[in-house]
Amino acid sequence: MLLLLLVLTILSQHNVLGQFGEYAQEYGYVTVRPGAHMFYWLFYTTADVPNYTDRPLIVWLQGGPGGSSTGTGNFEILGPLDLSLQERNFTWIKNFNVLFVDNPVGTGFSYVENLQLLTTTNDQIALDFVELMRGFYADNPMFEGINLYIYGQSYGGKMAVDMALRMREAEEAGTIQSNLRGIAMGNAWISPVDATLTWGPLLLAAGLVDQEGYEAIQASAREAERLFNEGQYVASTNQWAATQGVVFQRTTNVDFYNILTKMPTNQPESRSALELSRDMLIHNRPYGSPMNDPVVYTLNYMMNNLVKPALGIPDHVVWGSQSNAVFNYQNGDFMKPVTEGIEKLLNETDIIITKYNGNLDLICDTPGQILWVDRLKWPGAEAYKNATRQPIWENDKLEGYYKAYGNFRFFWINVAGHSVPRDNPAGSNAFLRDMTSFG
Repeated sequence: MLLLLLVLTILSQHNVLGQFGEYAQEYGYVTVRPGAHMFYWLFYTTADVPNYTDRPLIVWLQGGPGGSSTGTGNFEILGPLDLSLQERNFTWIKNFNVLFVDNPVGTGFSYVENLQLLTTTNDQIALDFVELMRGFYADNPMFEGINLYIYGQSYGGKMAVDMALRMREAEEAGTIQSNLRGIAMGNAWISPVDATLTWGPLLLAAGLVDQEGYEAIQASAREAERLFNEGQYVASTNQWAATQGVVFQRTTNVDFYNILTKMPTNQPESRSALELSRDMLIHNRPYGSPMNDPVVYTLNYMMNNLVKPALGIPDHVVWGSQSNAVFNYQNGDFMKPVTEGIEKLLNETDIIITKYNGNLDLICDTPGQILWVDRLKWPGAEAYKNATRQPIWENDKLEGYYKAYGNFRFFWINVAGHSVPRDNPAGSNAFLRDMTSFG
């Protein structure tokens, strides 16, 4: 650890010109509302092209809500450098310009001057995102009109739906010069009740619980559903967290992000079920990982002690310090689905709608995704259901399956949990190429 910190310190001293690492980049703040400031970090593609704008712009959204794209998404999943500051050979900037956004406001390096300015609904998040993108295009006009794709993981996938609606609305009104061509929802929190109700069946089928454990999980999940149906949305969120607690107990602490991961059996008792669930989602780390886990500690250290001074982040901003509040302010919206928004996009736009899922994920499990997909009401619904599922071959390996009709497609990705781009880069290439023609 001491050697790693020494290396990090040396590298940070070489970033005095206002960037972190050797990759071409831009970053900045956009005031999306008075007192609400959002941070973005753009990495230009390293593809061998005459101009950066010969390749599309991809926005990456982390989950949570409260998970940092500039931190977790960048250094842990698909950015040019990993947590050891080693080059990542499957980074997305090899083919795309990638814009990491700390979203919703209050996440990562984004901040509000008063917590009352935090968002409470998905639509408020989307409206802030449109303002963020207006500011981004003002700072980087070269990207106006360039194909734009939004990729969101977990809660980021949920946010992407309303963002697409608001972005298309702004494009049609002529108030933003973007060219949104598609969104991708990766292991996304689209229909939370469906996801929660399928935890038990998946765990039973995988042999991770017995019948008694299955029934205990389902009883708790059905209570979350009941509360939701009665309009008790905050109580439903709390019951969802309690259901996670039942799952942990009955499985001896299964990893919600990959059911095959071997996990420690100890369960911290100093925090509530909701706090434990919140911390897992914000940090994109399995339940049971202590908060001083070396990987989490290194990311916090890097962002606050190396990245922050290198990029000239204001002294008063502490990376991640408002993330818990971001999650808490969304409690009333957390369990609400966004399937109506997906139907609106399918019925009224030509935007490509991609759903991809790592088959080893539990929290946003594949069975729960299929339930809401099969209920979608759009002209191509029956044709999609009747379409043949095709295999995904990459380098002579079966990486998963896909099914598509019109502008909707579903990708099942093998040997991958919650963070598909990190767990199975080869499988990820399939849905990247399908949407963008690159990858």
